[in-house]
Amino acid sequence: MGERILIIEDEESLRRNLERCLAELGHKVSCAACGEDAVGLLHREQFDIVITDIRLGDMDGLDILKRITSLSSQAGVLVMTAYGSLDSAIEAFRSGAHDYILKPFSLDEIEQRVKNIASNRNLQRQNALLRQEIQQRHKPLDLIYESQSMKDTYNLVCKIAPLKSNVLITGESGTGKELVARAIHELSGRQDGVLVPLNVSAIPDTLVESYLFGHCKGAFTGAERSRPGVFRAAEKGMLFLDEIGELPLHVQPKLLRALEEKEITPIGCDLPTKVDTRIVAATHRDLDAMAQAGSFRQDLLLRLNVVRIHIAPLRERIEDIPPLVTHLIKHHCANFGRPPMRIEPEVMDHLMACTWELGNVRELSNFLERLVIMSDRGTVREDDLPKYFRTQGGECPLHLKEAVSRVERSHIVSIMRSVNGSRERAACVLGISLATLYRHLDRLGLKEGWTDK
Repeated sequence: MGERILIIEDEESLRRNLERCLAELGHKVSCAACGEDAVGLLHREQFDIVITDIRLGDMDGLDILKRITSLSSQAGVLVMTAYGSLDSAIEAFRSGAHDYILKPFSLDEIEQRVKNIASNRNLQRQNALLRQEIQQRHKPLDLIYESQSMKDTYNLVCKIAPLKSNVLITGESGTGKELVARAIHELSGRQDGVLVPLNVSAIPDTLVESYLFGHCKGAFTGAERSRPGVFRAAEKGMLFLDEIGELPLHVQPKLLRALEEKEITPIGCDLPTKVDTRIVAATHRDLDAMAQAGSFRQDLLLRLNVVRIHIAPLRERIEDIPPLVTHLIKHHCANFGRPPMRIEPEVMDHLMACTWELGNVRELSNFLERLVIMSDRGTVREDDLPKYFRTQGGECPLHLKEAVSRVERSHIVSIMRSVNGSRERAACVLGISLATLYRHLDRLGLKEGWTDK
């Protein structure tokens, strides 16, 4: 199937020869003799490939490139230039051109360049479809919560998702940082693009730069083929850099430049490439302390930390455990082809009494998966729990009301201390009336010890 091609050339004989040659190859060809005509066509039609002279009578070729980017952003652009304007061709690359050809050229040369661009665009489409299919097959669990802290987190996600700002997600391992990143992507204007996750800690230091920015064939020993890099793979979408605190120091300046200039330079290439990729990073490490210690660049942290989202550990939001347990049990049962299982109240008590300090929601999910595997009944009962789990810490499990009361009491005490005991200010921070705060203080045994200030 032929490509939809737009030729922009003010020299009539060259324009007609190109049109005839490409039409005979099965392409659908439109022509424009000047920049103004080309803009009109770009407004009316979408093109797969645009072939344009870098110098036109009424409009500079670089201006045309900007119009192409805004009006037909998916088109591959081939720039025609003479030897004397080679510098302009280099500038065209920086503005988004995919290839250039020096005048004079043969029709065989132009045919090959068009084939190359068409092949590259087709490969990009296939890769995008494949990534989307993989993401659908391995779609993560939705955000499940009841706690106020997670409600605040979700509200912040909704607020910043449509923006272009970089986001830094912090929290302990297993709290759901990637789920929050995926929520940002799905609620953004880039949801039609792909979300490319990259765990920085899983890549050897010597290969991180190549994974991020790509490399040209032969750039180093073992580079037998070119690699586009995740920045270009996530073009028009979002790049999720997990464990950003593990990024080697020697790569940090290059990431900073990519964030500031919106362009990358693959290893072994001379020319930078513009990229339109939103960055969301995540870490369980204290980047502020690392910046103070010199193991993480302060300027990079400032660039990544435009908006920070902190996810509280599960032990600080135990009211999220019941809905998470229900959801995860249903998820694991579906994976094993079993009907949903019921959780006895005593089991839920044990689950809520556990701190899940080793892995938070991930640890809880793994534990519930084991219960689903080991239980041969339609109900998870107390005797299905491992013995060590039933007796850990020698503490009696909490009932739901008691567990929620403990969290509520701890939160109110924390707020009261932060406002130096002022009930009026505490009520304002908590978003409740003063009378409601008095009732909570009385019920939780906190009525004494605070003074209005």
